[in-house]
Amino acid sequence: MEFQLGNALETPDVKEPETTPQIEELYSAWALTILCFLLIISLWTSYYVQIKRIRAVHETVLSIFAGMFVGLIVRLSPGHLIREMLTFKHTLFFNLLLPPIILNSGYELKQENFFRNFGSILTFAFLGTFISAIGIGVLVYIYSFLSLESLSLTLLECLIFGSAVSATDPVTILAIFNQYKVDPKLYSVIFGESILNDAVSIVMYETLSQFHGTDIYVSSFFHGTGIFLFSFMTSMALGVSCGLFCSLMLKHSSLHLYPGIESCLVALIAYTSYFFSNGLHLSGIVSLLFCGITLKHYAYHTMSKRTQRTTKYMFSVLAQLSENFIFIYLGLNLFTQDVQVFKPLFVMVATIAVVATRYAAVFPLSEMINLFHRARGQRQEELPHSYQMMLFWAGLRGAVGVALAAGFQGENAPALRTTVLLVVVLTVIMFGGTTARMLEVLGIRVGVEDGGDADSSDEGGAFGGDWMGGNQRRRMHGSWDRNGNQLQLGSYRNDPIRRPANRLT
Repeated sequence: MEFQLGNALETPDVKEPETTPQIEELYSAWALTILCFLLIISLWTSYYVQIKRIRAVHETVLSIFAGMFVGLIVRLSPGHLIREMLTFKHTLFFNLLLPPIILNSGYELKQENFFRNFGSILTFAFLGTFISAIGIGVLVYIYSFLSLESLSLTLLECLIFGSAVSATDPVTILAIFNQYKVDPKLYSVIFGESILNDAVSIVMYETLSQFHGTDIYVSSFFHGTGIFLFSFMTSMALGVSCGLFCSLMLKHSSLHLYPGIESCLVALIAYTSYFFSNGLHLSGIVSLLFCGITLKHYAYHTMSKRTQRTTKYMFSVLAQLSENFIFIYLGLNLFTQDVQVFKPLFVMVATIAVVATRYAAVFPLSEMINLFHRARGQRQEELPHSYQMMLFWAGLRGAVGVALAAGFQGENAPALRTTVLLVVVLTVIMFGGTTARMLEVLGIRVGVEDGGDADSSDEGGAFGGDWMGGNQRRRMHGSWDRNGNQLQLGSYRNDPIRRPANRLT
């Protein structure tokens, strides 16, 4: 059974005016207006859900439904220009929406917790993603043998499909974890696994795609593994190098006197590492993640105070907008994509395969990690059962898979793209919408304050709090010093500058 949306929801042909630059500008303005309106609604909904402490549904799920509603209206409306402008474009996703999320993740990383659990993170990110991709590919290949829904796939196509749909979504789960202040250890494992998982999935997808249209031998496995490891390690080295270069540049220059230029250079160097890595057919995600980590560890303490605050909140705001935009984009794409071939049985099989392989990856690997730590003399389990269940629940799929699906080739490509999109939406609704409730059911600690690596000198700041430090808030006036801080004149408590004798206070 097959259902093709491209034919079912097409509106009668309407003669549109000849496309000119003026007409395109007009329709693009309306498309951007729709997106801005949806973003405003999404952020207000997020505010309302958090202030009312509504746990039954998460704002990301509401963003998807809002996008679906508007997408259906656009689909049923006459004309096609606005619909084409609102269609999901993988280049827009990879070049504009994804980098702010990855950069902010690396920049705000609690490094102590992350590297303390680095072994567990690498185990899930590499072995877990490998198990998931191969498992999904094999299950889908077995299903294609049944010749149901006129779907015939090669093993390579199934493995490419499995690698694309193995990319998990860190946004929904981590947003909930941040809101409830979940145990830092669990947070760091899920955070690290989800971020590196996306990078591993992309590298696997690109490696397998290189064998498209060629014969596969046993030696191809070792060749592909070599390409994968080279790409990952080189990307990591590139990101660290960019971060160290930025740190040395800030240390041996007087950029602290010009915080505006300093902030721009920090952001540009980070983004350059991403685009340069992609241009070399490496992993931009890995490069940008480790560039962000290096910037926070080395360059952050050589920046002026104004640049520290600016970069911290600039990256945070861009990531917040990108996250909300992505989920709206996914909802819109369910109806705005030109050709969508729905194969219900295949969608169901793919969803079951995603859940089953996630289970097969999380629990055996968790037991292996626990055995390793017990062998080293640790009495307490490294990953108790409640953590394992939460890791399993955090396996919802994200927009990275949808973007990778744009590169599918062959006669089955439309059906595979539609299936990936539906699997992503279904898992976000099923798992993301119930994460808060699962935290209660599993009895996982929440409300845990973790100072981590946070720099107390810039907490609060632009988004609330007292960045001057509570009891020492002072009125500021005068000029700026070499660190980008205002000079303090007059009589102040704990002020190291002696007050002039003729100064009235």
